[in-house]
Formats: sequence, structure tokens, C-alpha cells
Amino acid sequence: MSVCGSRKSRRKHCNYKIPSSDLLFVNKQTSISNPVNIVKNKLCISTWNVTSLVSNSSKLYQLEKSFDEYGLELLGVTETHMPGSGNQILGNGAVLMFSGRADGVRRSGVGIILSKKMKNSLISYTPVSDRVMTARLHSKHINISVTVVYAPTEDAEPGTKDAFYRELNDVQSELPAHDIKLVLGDFNARVGRDNEAHPGVIGTHSYHMESNDNGKRMLDFCAMHQLTIGGTLFEHKDIHKTTWRSPNGQTVTQIDHICID
Repeated sequence: MSVCGSRKSRRKHCNYKIPSSDLLFVNKQTSISNPVNIVKNKLCISTWNVTSLVSNSSKLYQLEKSFDEYGLELLGVTETHMPGSGNQILGNGAVLMFSGRADGVRRSGVGIILSKKMKNSLISYTPVSDRVMTARLHSKHINISVTVVYAPTEDAEPGTKDAFYRELNDVQSELPAHDIKLVLGDFNARVGRDNEAHPGVIGTHSYHMESNDNGKRMLDFCAMHQLTIGGTLFEHKDIHKTTWRSPNGQTVTQIDHICID
């Protein structure tokens, strides 16, 4: 999905300011300069399910290459399988911030990649869990809060889904009220086209006619936080709407989304 222009490992939220000479941050306790105001014009963002960045040594290189080829500035990545939390500078100068399981198991995991230029707008990032993380970016007139999510699958237990959305709601509610909010990632959610039932949340151009259970949960979350699901607003060919294809190629769905308030 791209746009241009049960949690045993849950842990206490920790707000990180990366101690790197390559990055600039707002920090009133030091003499570090303010972030560079580079979020001015069109911002090319995307979200990809990368199905592990640790199982194959070439995966990260492929990700860097695709990131540059698409001219991305911000990328939300899901199912990274990277345990713990941290950050690293990539070979193309971009920065990868990640949040995974605290028990070391290489499952799920989310991350945010900022381009070499965009990373200079980073104020801070917060690894929340293996399914949610946030980052805050500095802009000239209004800051941007980004949340990357990896939701449980449609077949997951209702309690697991409930726990995920409780956590996500708590995180979203704590973001600065006056920031622009972006929420992106793999919601595992099919949303329908009934925009009359969800005014301001969806348009009429979703790939799916009806919402599944995850889709209904996502719609309720977006309505609560006044978010619009971007991939439902504009008319495109169906082949350009889908974000996941089954290994045998028989099933295609639109389950990765970018939302904005």
C-alpha cells in the first residue's frame, strides 16, 4: 500500500531519542539543534509487510533498494521478526527503527524507515510492542505523529483482537492533539464500501464490497479517532488496489492501509 503526496511481550512504553551524530532531535536538555524542517512538500509514504528481515541476509538489502527505487521518504514495515527494539542506519543512509517481542522470539514485529533526508525531521520514536510503534516528525507548521501497526489475523481469537485494539486506542489517544496523525500498516482488515454508515472514514472505492470482522474493528477505531482510510477514496483498477496475494495466486485482498486524520 503506497501513497505519495495476545501480547505476552508487552512492555512499558519508552520514548527514545537516538544518540547518533547522524540524527538531529528536539532536546531542551542539551544544545542539540532542532530537527530540519524538511516535511514541506509532497511526502511519499508506503507500508509493506516484509515477512522477516532476519531470515535472509539479503532481505535488508532488497528493502533498501526498493525503498530508493520507489522514491520513498517514510515506510512502515510489518512482520519484521526483529526481536527487542532499537535502530540502525542502513546502507542507503536511511534509518530503521524497530519494535519486536521482548522475549527474543522472532515473530511479528513492526518498524519505521525514514529516508536519509527525512530522518533529520525525527523528534523521537516509541517502541510500544511487537504490533505497535510510533514516531514523531517535525514540520514547519505542524508536527506529524506516525503509528505503524501489525494487527492479528482474521482467524485470531477475539480476545487477542480486543487486546490489540485496546493497546492501539491507548497509544493513539496519548499522541499530541494538534499533530497530523498517520496510522499505517498491516491491519489484516477487509473494509467494505458502505460510506454512508461510516461517513468521513471510507470512500466508495474499496476493493471489497463487505467488511470482515477485522474490517469492522478497524472502521470503529478510525471513527473513534477521526481517521480516513486513504485507499478507499480514489478510483483505481482493482489490480492496483490489492495489497496481498496468496502463494498460489488464487486469492488477492486489500488488507494493508494508510489512514490520516
